[in-house]
Amino acid sequence: MKRRISFLLALAMILTFIPFSSFAAENYDKQLKEAIIKSKELFNIGKEYDKFSHSVNSYDGKTIFYLNWSDSKGKLGGIDVSIAVDGMVINYGKWGPRTGEQKPKLPKVSKEEGLKKAQDFIKKVSPKFAGNIKYIDKTEPLNVNSDGYNYNFVRTEKGIPYYNNSINLYIDNSNGEVRSYNTNWDMNLVFSDSKDIISLERAKEFYKEKIGLDLLYKSTHVGEKLKTYLAYGPLNMSLGIDAKDGKVVSLYDYAFYEKNMDMGSGGGNAGPEELNPDEEKAIEDISGIISQKEAEKVGREILGLDSEFKLEYINLYNNWGYDGDYSWNMDFRKGSYPKEQYVNIRINAKTKEMESLYRYGSDDPSNKVQYNEEQALDIAKKYINKMNPDKYKLVELRENFGNQESLEEQRSYSFNFIRKIDNAYVENDGISIAVDTTNGNIVDYRVNWNKGEFPPKDNLISVDKAYDKLFNDIGMELKYTSTYGEGKDSKEQKKARLVYGLKSDKPAIIDAKTGTILNNMGEPFKLSAVVSYKDIDKSYAKEKINILAQYGITLPGEEFKPKEKINQEDFLYLLAKANNPYYNYLDNIEGNLYNYLINIGILKEDEQAPERTVTKEEGIKYIIRALKYDKVADASEIYKDLFKDTKDIDPKLKGYASIAYGLNIVQGDKGYLNPKGELKREDAANMIYNYLFSGN
Repeated sequence: MKRRISFLLALAMILTFIPFSSFAAENYDKQLKEAIIKSKELFNIGKEYDKFSHSVNSYDGKTIFYLNWSDSKGKLGGIDVSIAVDGMVINYGKWGPRTGEQKPKLPKVSKEEGLKKAQDFIKKVSPKFAGNIKYIDKTEPLNVNSDGYNYNFVRTEKGIPYYNNSINLYIDNSNGEVRSYNTNWDMNLVFSDSKDIISLERAKEFYKEKIGLDLLYKSTHVGEKLKTYLAYGPLNMSLGIDAKDGKVVSLYDYAFYEKNMDMGSGGGNAGPEELNPDEEKAIEDISGIISQKEAEKVGREILGLDSEFKLEYINLYNNWGYDGDYSWNMDFRKGSYPKEQYVNIRINAKTKEMESLYRYGSDDPSNKVQYNEEQALDIAKKYINKMNPDKYKLVELRENFGNQESLEEQRSYSFNFIRKIDNAYVENDGISIAVDTTNGNIVDYRVNWNKGEFPPKDNLISVDKAYDKLFNDIGMELKYTSTYGEGKDSKEQKKARLVYGLKSDKPAIIDAKTGTILNNMGEPFKLSAVVSYKDIDKSYAKEKINILAQYGITLPGEEFKPKEKINQEDFLYLLAKANNPYYNYLDNIEGNLYNYLINIGILKEDEQAPERTVTKEEGIKYIIRALKYDKVADASEIYKDLFKDTKDIDPKLKGYASIAYGLNIVQGDKGYLNPKGELKREDAANMIYNYLFSGN
């Protein structure tokens, strides 16, 4: 599908390419001309693109031209180029005119061929960067609806990755053209040298000693339910070890991979005996909620608000994921700009406990700082103990790391307290609080508290085994991360320091009971990879099965079993994957596959028979419905008898068979369709392939 590429303004960079004119306002015309000529040469923009527009942005001594070409007849689409005054191409995009929805097509250019074209393009457009990049290969299946390939390159310095800088391209898989090219590259960047750095093994020791793994209660939502599980992992994923001195530092880099979310009411005048269990529970859950008037009173008392603060907004809502848990949320405002004051408070609608607070008021610069960090922390602790005494006993102050500039007059301090149950931290649970250092007021206060049940801490693996998994299966790497000078001069040159940090191709979540690496849903982590079947060599559909596998259209298991008969559930799963590349086999829990197919019209409610073997005419029926041709196919009386065994076709499916034959989805054998024949797995793959790529 042709589409216009939207460009991100990655403009915070100073780059050198060719000797464009020096920056000066009176030279804009000359600079624009040079930018146009350079772009037309680089991207072969001919006279057929007869419409041109541009804009310019200049700031901090940098000038960027945004150039656009299109044709007056609207047949070619357009070309966008963002180019710096010094000749650096920041973004490039080429798109064709929209021609409506198109069928998937088999690529004429392989992914490997596309990679070579991407690398050649970088050498042409950014030759100075070509030797300092590393290709990040994703082994995941292709998207059947995509018309090209994405290629991501990370910047390297002497072979060491710097994930903050990258080059990204999109290559058309039908002709090998570059459809988009985007750079994010800092030229005014100083990389620390790699002399006298500590070893990887020493870095692991420091990581274990200073950052370490903790036993964590992690939570995720499965549907509307909260799932909590135990895992070993770092409490702060963004920390690493300085490669020079072994100190803990914050990592500011970007990873390409995964680190791997109305209430029912009663029945009118019906008595309780007429309510179903869900309705009865809803009524029980909502009982005990304080009124709106009382909620306002409680909020004002907690905040100490006078009558000049007007209630602007109040609402009651159910805390998602927790049945029967409700909160009142209120906004109060006093005065008007520039002296207005605003306060937001959220309280539990049953316990009246404050859950969050936020204050805002115009800051008077004449107010002097009265409290240092230690005093602010003391204020914070006393406030938490006053507002949430039970929770105060269960939280622990969390140390903050970072390369933040320390101000002489810090006008506020923020503190995070994390919840701890015995020796396990509850991830994302706790209390955050901010103290105004000019008056000691609490300006921000938030309580996150998991109200669900926690799994027992029995049969856990040792933390030493978790470290073995962390360092051997997840691993650490030497990389650069960005930081700014620690001085007060904001113009100080940006630096990149060497650090050791965890690799990012696998999540650092280790099942505390099995030692398995988990994803963020608490399920075993698996790198998305193309399946390679070893039992299809003798199948007539071998090539088609392999091509489907490249697009992730596969059946669960390591074997395809091509000669086995295919049941309805497996056939429909293949069709669901062909129809929606993001559909996952795990989504079939509790019949979601069937709900999905019924909702999109591929299957009817009374046709569900997961274990029944699919016949040829049934497979045809499902595919024609997926194509949305079923209304035409239902007019069976208008179709000819195409097969010698047409009489064996269900009369209601005669049109379906005719359309499938016309689209090369099925072929007759010596004039026979054999509509009642039971499909094998290889037959199903053949039909699904033809459904996707017939006419290619």
